[in-house]
Amino acid sequence: MSDRNHKPLELFFSCPLVSGLHARPASHLAEVANQFSSECSLKNLRNGVVANAKSVLGIISADIRHHDRCVLLVSGADERAAHKSLHAFVHETLPKCDVPLVDVATSSQSNSMPRALKAAGAVFISGVPISRGIGQGQVVVLRRMSLPEKAGSRKVATNPNHELDLIRNGLASVRHQILEKLKYSLTPVGSAVLQADLAIASDVLLLEKLTEQVLGGKSAGRAVVETAEYFIDLLGRSESKYIRQRSADIEEICMQLLEEVCDESPTQSVSLSEPSVLVAESLGPQQLLQLDRRWLKALVLEHSAGTSHAAILARSLGIPTLAAVRNARLLLTPGSEIVVDAHRGLLIPQLSAGIRRFYEREQRTLDLRKTAWSRDLRNAAETDRKRIEVAANASSGEESIAAFGNGADGIGLFRTEMIFLGRDGPPSEQEQFAIYSEVVRAAEGRPVIIRTFDIGGDKKVAYLNLTRDENPFLGYRGARIYADHRPVLQAQLRAILRASTEGGVRIMAPMITSREEIVEFKAAIAEAKRSLTRESVPFDSEIKIGVMLEVPALGFSLDQICPEVDFLSIGTNDLSQYFFAADRSNANVSSRFSVRHPAFLRFLEQISQQVRFHHKWLGVCGDMAANIQNLPLFLGLDLDEISIPGAEIHEFKRALSKLDADECRRVLERALACKHASEVDELLTARHGQMQESLVSDDLVVLGSTSRTKEEVIQEMVDAFYIADRTTDRHLLEEALWAREEVYSTGLGFGFATPHCKTDAVTSDAICVLRLNDPIHWDSVDGEPVRMVVLLALRDSESATTHMQVFSALARKLMNEEFRHHLLRAETAGAVTAYLRDELGAAIGKSNEAQAPEPSVQPQAP
Repeated sequence: MSDRNHKPLELFFSCPLVSGLHARPASHLAEVANQFSSECSLKNLRNGVVANAKSVLGIISADIRHHDRCVLLVSGADERAAHKSLHAFVHETLPKCDVPLVDVATSSQSNSMPRALKAAGAVFISGVPISRGIGQGQVVVLRRMSLPEKAGSRKVATNPNHELDLIRNGLASVRHQILEKLKYSLTPVGSAVLQADLAIASDVLLLEKLTEQVLGGKSAGRAVVETAEYFIDLLGRSESKYIRQRSADIEEICMQLLEEVCDESPTQSVSLSEPSVLVAESLGPQQLLQLDRRWLKALVLEHSAGTSHAAILARSLGIPTLAAVRNARLLLTPGSEIVVDAHRGLLIPQLSAGIRRFYEREQRTLDLRKTAWSRDLRNAAETDRKRIEVAANASSGEESIAAFGNGADGIGLFRTEMIFLGRDGPPSEQEQFAIYSEVVRAAEGRPVIIRTFDIGGDKKVAYLNLTRDENPFLGYRGARIYADHRPVLQAQLRAILRASTEGGVRIMAPMITSREEIVEFKAAIAEAKRSLTRESVPFDSEIKIGVMLEVPALGFSLDQICPEVDFLSIGTNDLSQYFFAADRSNANVSSRFSVRHPAFLRFLEQISQQVRFHHKWLGVCGDMAANIQNLPLFLGLDLDEISIPGAEIHEFKRALSKLDADECRRVLERALACKHASEVDELLTARHGQMQESLVSDDLVVLGSTSRTKEEVIQEMVDAFYIADRTTDRHLLEEALWAREEVYSTGLGFGFATPHCKTDAVTSDAICVLRLNDPIHWDSVDGEPVRMVVLLALRDSESATTHMQVFSALARKLMNEEFRHHLLRAETAGAVTAYLRDELGAAIGKSNEAQAPEPSVQPQAP
């Protein structure tokens, strides 16, 4: 404003993001600020740095960390409107706008070598696992990604206007390339990374610095190099490791720009044609996306880059990756075969016969675990008499494919919002058709519920020009905006209908409140069907139509709603917020409600009864659905489906297989009779404790083992626990067994050994039995080689009395010759477990009882 004494409008806030205000959330903030002509500055009150809030690079360079106090300063002709929008962004959108970083939890086995691998004489190079997995292939060394010193022989600008045109056109080309990659990036993480790159390539501060260099007499190429060096140095001085690693993004974008303004290409083109391990100092995210993932088996990075965009992408794509491998390019020979063990943090540069044998067994273990999962997932979603579908939530093709790999019975909620966010305009019908078709094909006939776009609330898109609501979650969002954006809706509906020819597609509308809105939605679908019919485009004319039940009003008008729809899905997140009139993300009120509150459970029971009366299909999604302890409630409610994160599918299906439908109904009735949510919590916690595995099971019996040493035997038995999903930390379990073995040999004599341990590395108490084809040395008390190994593993948190009861019973039985001979002669795993149950029945019963405490809550009658 012209008045020099005018005081800018101020907006104070604390950074709510654990990783700080880095590239992705910064791009969202800059997008909001750039909608207004007013000047917008951002000051970090911790370090005093002031940045242009319209610049992603400026925001990043302010080094804003979690909980840093900041102030936005807004001054100009539209400052009030800008301040209002920024206020809404900071308090409503910023806490949720970042794609969560995939964290790789520190494992006890990192940089530790299994005893069997050590016995094979393996030498290893340590690294930091930043994406779990094991990869084996030929070394391909990528030279350092860096800007060339000369950037062409011409350093001086002879025609500044021409140089500026080169830069502007080059930036436009770089942005176009990123937009093209965005079309084919179907993971939220990949899209978020590319959107951050797009924001940097569009950054006002980047263009200002490039222009400044050219006007100072530099050529376009030289301007790019010096601008890159300026920002890399600026970010490199940050105390935040995360911010420092953003310099790789700047460097990569500037190299792309350099290719456009100069005749030279500073980047190395890599073509993979066989199983390969890429070794590099560092890697840009777009470099990674360009690699042929059919042949890329692992990544080895010299820098510790756990929060770099390349690392984040590697995790989302499932590429085994080790970082912080010092001098890897010097230590590894191009073309040599190596193993990257990113479970344990090991790089094995020389592969002997023993090492190959270990990793062949390791791969067999991983394959057997996958097969066991697949077997469980095909059969485990049934209780004693009730089948419930366990579907996945997804927002991309790759998420859906991963969910089906985990055994999902379908996609219970395909969120289409991600396709609409981070763009200059809505996605085309063809683009959407390609995405939906990929998901439906991957489903192979399983149902896919596609929810039409739920924009508004905390999900804003500039191109729809939505009005600013005082309370966005109660305002203009979901199906409420469809009438004003009919072309956008029609493009989506046509794409969904076209994809329906590929399989079992269902259409679901969000934020429906009344019968009238359903009728309008169905009319829009009918319009899309007519247009496709006129064009002779095939679609499923009987496609099922449903609604997400997330507004309480809908739950009280089901007699009118059910006749209009084929199915309903309860969205517990919004439904509970609206039911309790409390924002679950607001710490001041979130403690005042719980989805386990008896009042909310009674509302769900009422909904279920009404839907069942009308013979409609009923599912559930949201955070309540994703809590495994709530399964008895859902079975008691007689739901048809739960929709949860894809990674949880296996665990939920295994848990469901242990439930009794009648008992679950009784659990629900007890919960409905409770007075407080805490009573329901106690009831469900106790019920969950009763879902433990049996002490003996067929999948923990190995007959015909080819192990050659004690180390291999223990490793094989630990692997059996892993395959059976009885442990998630093989190293801890193995070391617990060796801790006992190093005190005294567990070679009992008579050709038997009894390794044992107490450790919470096992999920439940268990006995594992292994019979060898050829006896091995075990330092037994009688000096005889061992043919049969019986391993007992009990949880450390269980009582010592339980441990001694089971172990004593087993030890006494093993002294009996007939008992030993029966185990040695048993022909099948089933015969072994049946015999152990018969002989150890009393002790096994006590162990199982100890793991299943009875609930203490005694609910009051209603």
